[in-house]
Amino acid sequence: MSLGLLEKIPNKLDSAIYCLYTDYEKDHTKPYTTLIGCRVAHLGSVPEGMIGKSFPAGNYLKRIAKGNLLQGIVFDEWTKIWQSDIPRAYTTDFEVYGEKARDPENAAVDIWLSV
Repeated sequence: MSLGLLEKIPNKLDSAIYCLYTDYEKDHTKPYTTLIGCRVAHLGSVPEGMIGKSFPAGNYLKRIAKGNLLQGIVFDEWTKIWQSDIPRAYTTDFEVYGEKARDPENAAVDIWLSV
């Protein structure tokens, strides 16, 4: 973030920041890949040193973390998810830090779970 890498991403569709969880070895207790980036129109021009990732449409369950980002609301929501009986697919899950997350003390972050 401090290096301004998000500003270097071409073809962005909006200003939201996405945190993507993918390439699960099994479930959330085993290795998986985490990527931070932006939604783009196409992956035709990925800057050197960055990667582009697409994933197919699927069935998703939406959860929302609300409150103060600095007090760990996203982690707290993930803890609830991990302790739940949601029938997760463990393909690709993602968080969206959009307009509702701009005020860190009164934020809402969408969490999309593949099911």
